[in-house]
Amino acid sequence: PTKTSYFTGETFNSAGMVVTATMADGSKKTVTGYTCSPTVMAASTTAVTVSYSEGGVTKTTTTPVTVTSISNTLASNSWATIRAVSDAGKGSNYWSVGDAKGITINGKVGATTFSNLAISVFILGFNHNASREGNNRIHFQIGKINGTLVGLVDGNYGNNTSTTGAFTMNTSYTNSGGWNNSHMRKTVLGSNSTSATSPAANTLLAALPADLRAVMKPATKYSDNTGGGSDTASYVTSTTDLLPLLSEFEYHGARSYANSAEKNYQAQYDYYRAGNSKVHYRHNATGTAANGWCRSVRSSNRHYFCRVGTDGSAYINDASYSWALAPCFFV
Repeated sequence: PTKTSYFTGETFNSAGMVVTATMADGSKKTVTGYTCSPTVMAASTTAVTVSYSEGGVTKTTTTPVTVTSISNTLASNSWATIRAVSDAGKGSNYWSVGDAKGITINGKVGATTFSNLAISVFILGFNHNASREGNNRIHFQIGKINGTLVGLVDGNYGNNTSTTGAFTMNTSYTNSGGWNNSHMRKTVLGSNSTSATSPAANTLLAALPADLRAVMKPATKYSDNTGGGSDTASYVTSTTDLLPLLSEFEYHGARSYANSAEKNYQAQYDYYRAGNSKVHYRHNATGTAANGWCRSVRSSNRHYFCRVGTDGSAYINDASYSWALAPCFFV
């Protein structure tokens, strides 16, 4: 058969398989009407038995198969297995939007050190906006702690600062250069890295677990990458990202402050379209709501980027303020 690799629960596909019967006189012929067992792949299946009967005689043979065991509980699967399912475009066959898996963040992120922070990442959508962003991708967001949506915060949270490595969009009062050239994208997140396995030092990407980074895929994201205070459609261009912040439209499914052309290239994530709360809480104080950055600039002002407020609504703020981070990534 053409197909020899399966996931648990898939049905055997005999396409391409040719069964030849050898008769008593030594002649051979290609036959149909054979049976195959099992038809549904189990974790223990290593071969499929093919049986053919004619003239009261039944003969059998086997064809080898490889079966990868998939758990319907997302957290029970390795990142390598999740990647294999994603590559096959079958993620939604096993898991649902909102399903979560725990990771540990460990290392220096900008100017802030995280020491073995246990946090869950959860599914935002399957093949989200695939015609623009890439096929066969499961989109995740960081993250949740004990089921509470959180954002990562640093010691400058809520303050205007020029400190390099603070969780600011830029180190000065400007949105010039938009998302593409932002301090957040390059210095804090490392989203512009060319490889997840060779990330820039002291970035959030570098602080993610190695087994996760090994399976991460880039996606093509569209954002206002010029800034400067003009709502100009041509300012919306693509970047290749590994760990971007969500845009205003990806959160809300509506435009309030972002470049009005962004929505033409974006889609609201299924997780938020389903009505789930957009309120983030501080990762180190999960009872305290946090403002969270978006990657969208405020198109009519040269100083601001968009944010999600402590009530979950769309707001804006100076680029040099430190707010919470809740980026997404792709497997």
